Amino acid sequence: MKKILSLLVCLMLALSALGAFAEEEAGTTLTVAIDGQFTTLDPAMNTEVVNNYVLSHICGAMFTKDSDGNIVNMLCDTYEVSEDGLTWTFHLREGAMWSDGVPVTAQDFEYAYLRALSYGVDNAYAVNNLRTFIAGADEYNARAIEAGASFDCTVEDHSGVGVAALDDATFQLTLTKPCTYLPGLMCSNAWLPVRADFAPQHESLWAFEGGYPTCGAYTLVECSENEGATMVKSPTFIDADTVTLDTIELVVMTDPASQAYAFQTGEIDVAMGVSTETATTYVGTENLWNMPQASNYFLAINSGETGPEWAKDANVRRALALAIDKEALVEVIGGSTFYGVLNGYVPRGLPGVSGDFRTEGDEDGYTLTYDPEQAKQLLAEAGYDESNPLQISYKYSNNGIHGDVATMLQSMWQAVGVEVNFDAVESGVFYDQCDQGQFEIARYGYVASDDPMQFLIIWTSANQPVAAVDDPEYDAMVDAAQHIVDPTEYYTELHAVEDYLCDENVYVIPLFDYTDAVLVQSGIQGYRSLGGTVDFRQVTFAE
Repeated sequence: MKKILSLLVCLMLALSALGAFAEEEAGTTLTVAIDGQFTTLDPAMNTEVVNNYVLSHICGAMFTKDSDGNIVNMLCDTYEVSEDGLTWTFHLREGAMWSDGVPVTAQDFEYAYLRALSYGVDNAYAVNNLRTFIAGADEYNARAIEAGASFDCTVEDHSGVGVAALDDATFQLTLTKPCTYLPGLMCSNAWLPVRADFAPQHESLWAFEGGYPTCGAYTLVECSENEGATMVKSPTFIDADTVTLDTIELVVMTDPASQAYAFQTGEIDVAMGVSTETATTYVGTENLWNMPQASNYFLAINSGETGPEWAKDANVRRALALAIDKEALVEVIGGSTFYGVLNGYVPRGLPGVSGDFRTEGDEDGYTLTYDPEQAKQLLAEAGYDESNPLQISYKYSNNGIHGDVATMLQSMWQAVGVEVNFDAVESGVFYDQCDQGQFEIARYGYVASDDPMQFLIIWTSANQPVAAVDDPEYDAMVDAAQHIVDPTEYYTELHAVEDYLCDENVYVIPLFDYTDAVLVQSGIQGYRSLGGTVDFRQVTFAE
């Protein structure tokens, strides 16, 4: 734990973020090492976990989650849903305000959603859910993209878009199809409110600069994409009385060994990105926190227009899946304490027909269990042998466990006659390149905590900036499931959608789900996982 011993330092931090506010006593600072570079802090652009380390602390949302993953109100006081599930009316909490003392209004949500939809092509993936569910949003987004930077969402007609501030305290959404997990979506990313006076419509650099008003528990003092970020407690936060930690320092350390050393020497209080080898040495101690989350680690295969010819053959995709010994892979990267083998795509921890969706899916069995001989046979039938080996390019980001996974996969694929070339890129550009279809086969990870549909919908053609999975039948299955109101029928259909995606067509190859192995110094308490998002607001230090 670092102590801010100088009142001058406290004053400078407070002046930067909160105006002329000073504390009589020095506050507490939590120093946290993270394993990736920030890519954006603009809610309308964000799709990555690393950015949420900041955004979840500085941004207020209509809803949030508790430590059990339940949806709870945050800026929302009450809401009503029409009988057909298409009209949602939200009433904001009285007293909710930005850090500069300006009240949070329904107009802030209206502007945020219209801005996100009219930002441009760069945030196409980030607004998928808005475009999918909000009435008229897809057409509005297309019109804005065609117009480009000249499109002004504050004056352009949006009467056909289901986004409306009925008055300062009442916000209404009209949907094209029911979405029972809408409150979960509204906890983060493009669903967060921003104001027109500090968030311009077609650029995002302002979000790194700090000093702008926020309506969350903290304000951002400063941020460097490659170095870190500093956040200080906001006294105007509507639930400020629940916030115990004064300052959060995030430090970018992409090397797991560096994080481990910094933790051992006390330079950092929390290490978010150590290797499983390091984490294993802390098993059984108070210093290891296995942060729960509904997450999967899988391989995405680009069978779309930008993908290689081999990827368009389902049997070749199947062969690559059959060649992977998932049990051996998991054992090498850290074992079952941290990783659980996934044969299905949707991870554990999400609802199903009558229990856990993954448990229900596993009971049906799978056709893609480890079988290298069958893999060789399928490759031979596709025309690949020693004289004509299949050559693939495997893309991964060069941080965390991804290099170890790549090495294991290369060995397993080589064992069935596949030649593997690595395409390792910086974590900050990895997902951007994948979104643009710049890969053949790539590692992928996804975290969501509300519904299995969140995992399945991302591979519909409309939800990919450049479609790696481009299958009209899959799109139709997902759309049909979204219109099912009966829960039993809905989750039964989602099981069929998952089977079509990863068992029948092998568009993706599930590998494992995981907990985040986090190291925390002794005496630190109050850290939480809110639906898979780390939260430090209630951290305290033992004397």
